[in-house]
Amino acid sequence: MRNKIIIVGFLLTFSSCGIFIIADTSSKQTTYVKEVAEVDSTQKFIGTYDLTAFGIPGLGDIDYQMVVSKNESGLKTSFNEQTYTTMEILNTTVDEGILFIDIYVPEYGLNTVFEIYVDGDKVSGYLHDQFELEGTISR
Repeated sequence: MRNKIIIVGFLLTFSSCGIFIIADTSSKQTTYVKEVAEVDSTQKFIGTYDLTAFGIPGLGDIDYQMVVSKNESGLKTSFNEQTYTTMEILNTTVDEGILFIDIYVPEYGLNTVFEIYVDGDKVSGYLHDQFELEGTISR
């Protein structure tokens, strides 16, 4: 009798711990990983821009034509010689889908930035965070 009580005790102990549960190996889960080609986020910004900056104090609306190209070190910007003011381009970068062109205007001693958004061939943005820009891009 004592042996039967010990056997039932062991049986209850092991069955309560889940030792007799059989794993179902018939259902297998497969995970597929799709390889995504790396997209160059700067490609949509390369081209010739025709821009108008609206409401510049003392100058009114100013038209700019600039070219953004790609070289081995990144993006490069150059302005058409017919702009009203002389600008030195310090840096051209893309951050979170926005083109930033850092410039220095020696006539006013001003460091500022063009912030440009491209949607298809339409361009919008800001100059010096306060003057609106609109225009087009041709590739």
